[in-house]
Amino acid sequence: MATKTLSLPPRAAVALAAAIGAISCATSAADATGGFGAADRAGAPARSCPLTLPSRLPDRKLVVPILMYHRINVVTPSTPTVSRRLTVSPAGFARQMAWLKQRGFHTVTQAELFAALMCGRRLAPKPIMITFDDGYQDVFFKASLVLSRLGMRATAYVISGRISAGDPSFLTWPLLHALERRGIEIGSHTVAHRDLTTLSDRELLTDLVRSRRALERKLGHRVPWLAYPFGAYDERVARFARRAGYLLAVTTRSGVLQPARAPLELRRLRVLDSTGVRGLAAMLGSSPG
Repeated sequence: MATKTLSLPPRAAVALAAAIGAISCATSAADATGGFGAADRAGAPARSCPLTLPSRLPDRKLVVPILMYHRINVVTPSTPTVSRRLTVSPAGFARQMAWLKQRGFHTVTQAELFAALMCGRRLAPKPIMITFDDGYQDVFFKASLVLSRLGMRATAYVISGRISAGDPSFLTWPLLHALERRGIEIGSHTVAHRDLTTLSDRELLTDLVRSRRALERKLGHRVPWLAYPFGAYDERVARFARRAGYLLAVTTRSGVLQPARAPLELRRLRVLDSTGVRGLAAMLGSSPG
């Protein structure tokens, strides 16, 4: 679906990106936006972690697998071949999530991972992140039902230009609000899902800023999380993502070690239709039994 590229004067775009302030997140466990939780240990004083990237990034690395899903649906004869590989059946997804729960994995949010990387906050034992790319409606109607039942969190990266744009495959603004109520964070997957490495500096900054601002305006809170379309990025793209106000960004590069010095180049593990519980266990270095 063709999406019209939106323009923004360079000076205005830079001003928007530079306006991102350092906001301290309350450490209350009741933080509805998935803030940084309570104290590191019982009885310890609560601390805040500024929701901004420090000028000097800490030398810290954490093992946090980030699973990358796309569609959770039933494949039909009309499903394109490329989409079939990226479509995990609802039953298969439910088995994978139940296995993670049984094996003691704890889903964490982007905000929690950010606080752990930047401020040394403790994560739950065996932390793992569940992510969905593109913003399909089955994230709400299929995946979130399973996650909610198991008390698990996730992040959905959405293409802002496709939200409530008439294509029934993609999420709407009301469904995004409903997803957040079910414990699913929302992140940006840009405005039009273009290869960011092919854009000019002006186009790149405009796309990144406009997507973030559209999500923040509709959802009523900051959305500093990003997934690169097609996993395409380079040093320039990562630099502009930071300039546009993003704090964490995920790639399609495989790995589980997340360095605080590269918060806009986090690695993920791709889950396909053929992965199953055994494949998931192998990626996580565990036994499927």
